[in-house]
Amino acid sequence: KQWYQRRVAITAGTMNPGYAGRSELPDNLKALFRTVAMMVPDYAMIAEIMLYSSGFVNARPLSVKIVATYTLCSEQLSSQAHYDYGMRAVKSVLTAAANLKLKYPDTDEAILMLRSINDVNLPKFLGHDLPLFAGITSDLFPGIKLPEPDYGILTDAIRDNCTKMNLQMTRSFLDKVLQIYEMMLVRHGFMIVGEPFGGKTSSYRVLAKALGDIAEKGLMEENKVQITVINPKAITMGELYGSFDPVSHEWSDGILAVSYRNFASSTTPDRKWLIFDGPVDAIWIENMNTVLDDNKKLCLMSGEIIQLANTTNLIFEPMDLAVASPATVSRCGMVYMEPHLLGWEPLLDSWLNELPETITDDFKLKIKSMFERYCPCLLNFVRKGGVTENSPTSDANLVKSCMNMMDCQLSGIADPASITGASNEQMTSWLECFFMFACTWSLGASLDSKSRKHFNIIFKELMTSGLSLENKRRYKILVMVEAPAKPLITPIPEDGNVFEYQFVREGNGKWVKWADSLIGLAPIAADMEFGQIIVPTINTIRYTALLKMLLDHCKPSLFVGPTGTGKSVYISDYLLNQMDQTKFKPVVINFSAQTTARQTQDIIMGKLDKRRKGVFGPPFGQKMVIYVDDLNMPMLETYGAQPPIELLRQWLDHWLWYDLKDCTSIKLVDTIFIGSMGPAGGGRNNITPRFLRHLNLISINEFDDSTMSTIYNSIVSWHLAAKAFPPEFKTLGQSVVNATLQVYKGAIKNLLPTPEKSHYLFNLRDFSRVIQGCCLSSIVSIEDTDALRRLWVHEIFRVFYDRLVADSDRDWLFTFTKEVSQRCLQRDFDVLFASLTSDDKPITEDNLRSLLFCDFSNPKADFPKPYLEVKSIEKLRILVEGQLEEFNNMSKKPMDLVMFRFAIEHVSRISRILKQPRSHALLVGVGGSGRQSLTRLAAYMADYVLFQVEIGKGYTSFEWREDLRRILRKGAESETHSVFLFTDTQIKEESFLEDINNLLNAGEVPNIFPMDEKQEIQDAMRKIDKTREKAKQTDGTPLALFNMFIDRVRDQLHIVLAMSPIGGAFRSRLRKFPSLVNCCTIDWFQAWPEDALEIVAHRFLEDVELSEEHRNGVVEICKNFHESTRNLSIKFEQQLGRHNYVTPTSYLELIYTYKNLLGKCREKVAYQRKRYTVGLEKLDSARSQVSQMQSDLQALQPQLVVASKEVDEIMVIIERDSIEVAKTEKIVKAEELIANEQASVAKGIKDECDADLAEAIPILEQALAALNTLTPSDVTIVKSMKSPPPGVRLVMEAVCILKGIKPDRVNDPATGKKVEDFWKPSQKLLGDMKFLQSLKDYDKDNVPVAFVKKIRATYIPNPEFVPEKIRQASNAAEGLCKWVRAIEAYDRVAKVVAPKKAALAIAESKFAEAQKSLNAKRAMLKEVQDKLQSLRDKFEENTKKKKVPTATLR
Repeated sequence: KQWYQRRVAITAGTMNPGYAGRSELPDNLKALFRTVAMMVPDYAMIAEIMLYSSGFVNARPLSVKIVATYTLCSEQLSSQAHYDYGMRAVKSVLTAAANLKLKYPDTDEAILMLRSINDVNLPKFLGHDLPLFAGITSDLFPGIKLPEPDYGILTDAIRDNCTKMNLQMTRSFLDKVLQIYEMMLVRHGFMIVGEPFGGKTSSYRVLAKALGDIAEKGLMEENKVQITVINPKAITMGELYGSFDPVSHEWSDGILAVSYRNFASSTTPDRKWLIFDGPVDAIWIENMNTVLDDNKKLCLMSGEIIQLANTTNLIFEPMDLAVASPATVSRCGMVYMEPHLLGWEPLLDSWLNELPETITDDFKLKIKSMFERYCPCLLNFVRKGGVTENSPTSDANLVKSCMNMMDCQLSGIADPASITGASNEQMTSWLECFFMFACTWSLGASLDSKSRKHFNIIFKELMTSGLSLENKRRYKILVMVEAPAKPLITPIPEDGNVFEYQFVREGNGKWVKWADSLIGLAPIAADMEFGQIIVPTINTIRYTALLKMLLDHCKPSLFVGPTGTGKSVYISDYLLNQMDQTKFKPVVINFSAQTTARQTQDIIMGKLDKRRKGVFGPPFGQKMVIYVDDLNMPMLETYGAQPPIELLRQWLDHWLWYDLKDCTSIKLVDTIFIGSMGPAGGGRNNITPRFLRHLNLISINEFDDSTMSTIYNSIVSWHLAAKAFPPEFKTLGQSVVNATLQVYKGAIKNLLPTPEKSHYLFNLRDFSRVIQGCCLSSIVSIEDTDALRRLWVHEIFRVFYDRLVADSDRDWLFTFTKEVSQRCLQRDFDVLFASLTSDDKPITEDNLRSLLFCDFSNPKADFPKPYLEVKSIEKLRILVEGQLEEFNNMSKKPMDLVMFRFAIEHVSRISRILKQPRSHALLVGVGGSGRQSLTRLAAYMADYVLFQVEIGKGYTSFEWREDLRRILRKGAESETHSVFLFTDTQIKEESFLEDINNLLNAGEVPNIFPMDEKQEIQDAMRKIDKTREKAKQTDGTPLALFNMFIDRVRDQLHIVLAMSPIGGAFRSRLRKFPSLVNCCTIDWFQAWPEDALEIVAHRFLEDVELSEEHRNGVVEICKNFHESTRNLSIKFEQQLGRHNYVTPTSYLELIYTYKNLLGKCREKVAYQRKRYTVGLEKLDSARSQVSQMQSDLQALQPQLVVASKEVDEIMVIIERDSIEVAKTEKIVKAEELIANEQASVAKGIKDECDADLAEAIPILEQALAALNTLTPSDVTIVKSMKSPPPGVRLVMEAVCILKGIKPDRVNDPATGKKVEDFWKPSQKLLGDMKFLQSLKDYDKDNVPVAFVKKIRATYIPNPEFVPEKIRQASNAAEGLCKWVRAIEAYDRVAKVVAPKKAALAIAESKFAEAQKSLNAKRAMLKEVQDKLQSLRDKFEENTKKKKVPTATLR
């Protein structure tokens, strides 16, 4: 037998069951593996073996106790995401026990085991689980008391560093720091988990400093700590780990890869902590499993594997582990830090230590007592009193906010000079008032309007007396508060609530109402634009003052409130118009659902200057105020993180970002954060508390009725006064505001948003739009008070009615508006709109369709055109059709529109929107409803320029940004308004809507312009700025000029969005991009009414040839088809819950299909009729031809006989002549063969001659070319030589020989004998003027034999007779040498060619003779052939003559 050995590669894989972060393997891959299910191992046996290997004697009972401990914990303790009782937890205990056994080999093993269990598990348990765990361990280890661990050195170092860092070393904080240290020794990867203000960051910072101090002292064998902090959710996965470039496939390292490699390659003994300060989820943490395992290896996609250094720890700092996978939890140690164990008192103590020197210890005690009296009660009230916060807060956050507000006020007395002369009573009074103000705007600042009233009750009760039992029960307050020992020196007045007062430091201090600041303010300027009006109210005064206070003291803050409460207006107005621009530099950012962390970082970094390597900030001497609007809009990731928020949190936590190109750290300095947002819900999300902890949260609640009335009454009164309306309009203006308020509140209460009506979102912007529409009136357009009432109804319908989708909602609004009109405007609805109906019936909803106001009904009016009521719809239709005809004549893309009543209504609505400043439209309707066409027409009628992007196959965000830059620049740099029409079919990427959202909200797209183009914009704005009035000109700085550009974009560019409600994309986009609703007037294109269907059908059938009766019938049938299908679709949706959309496009297609079918049928009938008529004509023509042929038959019979006879005679002659032609042709062919042979012989000889001559001819041509380069002066130089060089003599001798010139005989000086000398003959020859020409004309074909023989014998073999050597003597002689050698070569070839030329001449003469004879024979042949051809032609002619009569006879 033979045995063969095979090498087999075994591939094994491990996987966990499906949970977060894991996906199922495909079936075709699973089929390749044999599945082996791994069951839960025997923990006790594994523990026993490992304990024995570590030196434990009582391993078996101790292993059982470990397993029992975890079993009981899993059953009795609470369920938390970060609790783990699996094999890795057991192994951690065993590792800790092994370390203790090595350190204390003689200690009781039960004590070591209990110590290990406690060290590993106590840090992760919540406070309420600790007693249960203590009970479990005491039962399993009865009678065992653990000795206190000796951490004296470390504790002292921690205490010292807490003092240096102004932190309070409470017992719980010290325990957690020590637990982190112990966990660090046992686990290379662990997590510090807990809510904000639990001390997570401070604990590891204190520990790092303490270990550094211990290392410097050489104690505990410890080393210093190097820390690198990364927020993994502030960057993408590619930026974290690294990625391949999608184009070049080049690998780029991520931030983690770079930091990890640096730590791994470091040779220093320092401890390295890689801290992941951010949410832990299955998206990124699963890639760390190999690092957290015992392998300790980071595997990158590039194939690189990096081993973790023994000095490195991976520390994770999440708030919770709600979305972490079990695999991650089991791999990490846990230290849980609870904020309530630390409390807010340590924050207070640390803050008191930092107060100014002017605050003595007695005053600090006073401040602390006020905190301890007010804060517990008010925090209890906020948490359990049934009140509502606009954004969730934590207790420590509220107390910290109170300290921040105190800091802002204490800065006024920080300088000892500022309190010179102040008595102790005054200081006490000031501090009391400072605290009350700070407490009001911190602990009560996050509450909504209703809750603030309850806060006022509690706060005032705390000021004057103890907390009553009634209020304790009412608000579920558990804290007892006694009456103050001493009454407050300057309490807040009882009149009004605490939020209505501000503190003024005069004397002992006094409380002044915010409203008092409104007295004496200047009225609204007559030339003010509506969009620029800010009516001062108590809210504008107090929120602007609070904002200024916080900004001046660099306190980050967040303003929260519903949409339309003025958050953005207050903040933007202060930042851009009131803030000291020499100290602060504002940056405004708008978040949306699609905002990314990369975009946020690019925007902010684009505004900062590089101060030095790795440090960025505003220009020296300034602070950058970064204002983020709609802060909570970014969409949540799969596991709940918001990367833009995480990026901002990393900034506020560590003042650190990373350069995403080279992965280096970036430090941010002199920057302040300000944010605003709406309450969570409707596309807005709750923000992580870890970010909110840094912010002072202030709620801007909805205005109460009196505030709204004050604001809009001021605006309406300003408008009526500016337009010089009669006095009776003033009272009506107040009624209009009151009526609008009632409709607005009624809409909010009754028109609630649903998934189908997601755009039913009403805010104060809608209120403003109604008033703004009423302010379009003028004394010219409004004849009487009833006209103003009708205008108000029109504006109510445009703002509220036009967005409604359900008939029931429209009916409710019509009825409610009718009631409000009668109640507030004191006018019966039917009387007010009597002109809209022809009979005395009550006004219906359909009648109000004819209520139109527009500015294009009078084309002759001067600009600005008045906003007039339309008296006749028919006249308006004629006017609009005229405008449409003008548009079609001028446009390259004419529109075939039918201006029925429905279209006129919508074009007037769009025109109304375009007329108003800074207004935009959201047109919602199905395909074919006319959204784009009517927008183009409205823009043309308003003399606006319309822009629309061209979407192609390769259209990307790059082309989109190019188009946007072009549109923005054209819109701002020209003096005409423009319209940007954008449809949902053009949304190739959701980032397009991100930019649109920014444009709607702020008028700009951040960082869209590069620096060079931004400079061009500023130059263009500078030119425009110089042409404006002096009062309106800017200060000329780049920032002011660019802000002017943004203002012009907002003023002159109107955005019209055309979207379809079909599908879920529309609802999703409204939720993600709130500006689509908040900043746009919505016009919902309803289904075409009956009159529209009828007019459209008549219009498109007018070119069809039909009787009036048939036309009306066809129109009626089309209408019936469309409406019945629409009704069936409604039933279909009601019964099956599925949509079938019947669009205007389908109606038009129905009409077009009918026209096409009718045309095809008519063409078919016409074709059949034509065939029948043509057939009859053909039959009639054939009958007449037959009768004519019969009459001609008899006349043609004699001609046929004569033609036949002539044909027979010619045929005989042709046969005879054909024989003679054949003989002659044979002779000619034979002679032609002979001539061809002779020609071939001659050609061969000629080719041989040419080949031989081809050798010599080039040489001769080169020689002649060399002669051409010679000039007479060259020859003269040679001639004038008295003692020519040997080379020159040699050449001239050869030339003389060829020219037949004899030498002179002269005496040889050496021998005395006669020798031949060619030089004097040569000089004579060279003196000939035609010397060179004679050489060119030399008879090369007849050179005497003797000459050539002598040349060949004497000169050609001579090694000195070569052009290269001759050139050294003379350039002229070189050319003559070439000529001589060429003549010799040519002669040599010519002697060979001469006999061949003679043979060629003989052959050519023979060929010429043969050719001559052949040509003669060919001439004879041609003569005979011509004769034969003429006979044949004659035969053909006679044959035809014969056939004609024959055919005729037939």
